[in-house]
Amino acid sequence: MDKFPSHERESAVALEPRVSAIVVVRNVRSVSAQHALDLSLRAALAEPWIDDLVMVDAGNAPAVSSSLRALQMDRRDVKVVVAPSGASAGAAANLGAEQARGRWFLFLAPSVVLQRGAAERLAAAGGSAKAPWIAGGRLTDAEGRERSAARRGSLNTWSAVAVALGWSGGRPSMRRGAIGRDDTPLPAEVGAVSGAFMLAPKNDFQSLGGFDEQFLTDAADLDLCRRARAAGGSVLFQPVAAGVQFVRPQMAGRKQAQGLALFAVRSARTPFEKAFAIIAAPALSVIVTLRDFVVGRPPAR
Repeated sequence: MDKFPSHERESAVALEPRVSAIVVVRNVRSVSAQHALDLSLRAALAEPWIDDLVMVDAGNAPAVSSSLRALQMDRRDVKVVVAPSGASAGAAANLGAEQARGRWFLFLAPSVVLQRGAAERLAAAGGSAKAPWIAGGRLTDAEGRERSAARRGSLNTWSAVAVALGWSGGRPSMRRGAIGRDDTPLPAEVGAVSGAFMLAPKNDFQSLGGFDEQFLTDAADLDLCRRARAAGGSVLFQPVAAGVQFVRPQMAGRKQAQGLALFAVRSARTPFEKAFAIIAAPALSVIVTLRDFVVGRPPAR
């Protein structure tokens, strides 16, 4: 991977780190996934507001792990930490956050390539937001088609069913106004944003206790957003902070059902929700299995 020398970045880091990008690199083995990872890291390192990059190596092919270590040796603003075998998605992200030095933490999937200025726009989105706040940006695929990166409305137990069925709840409505010096849409209040492209102030993330490490692969981001809202904070979607997701994330089968069932239990408040939470694990497992069957995928183990 090429070097990205930047006098501007070195000066900024010497004063105070701004955004720390945290990338959990998990099970990257295919050529397409490795290509997307390379593009993602290049874009993050070229982003002016990202002052350090923490990569969490979580069970990758030896060649991928070697390339991550080589990048660390090549740059002062890159750090690699190795997640313990079997670490959950939340545990791996928290491990990266422990090593990050910035005022804001940007959690980024290894398949997401940032557009120029995305980190700054996400950080600016929380200017008048209630703490603790979380912001997410717009994701598209390589053909420019928008991917679901935010969920409208408040989160509850039934949100787990909606996620399992692939219902996004529609697009967040945008208000027109100004941010900073640009005439751009103001961020919209939403129920949740995707952990593939999510920013939070360091202090707010720590006050929430980070990601819940009991979520194996899915729904840890939903849970973090739910807790931020419950604490009186804000969850924001900023459409002018954008990224391209080159590799479509694969559903995790039973592990996804585990995370969604746990979310259903943690979110249950009404008697009906609590009743569903009792049977959430088998019910969501059936829903996920049927969904995979209908779209032609074998259930993931």
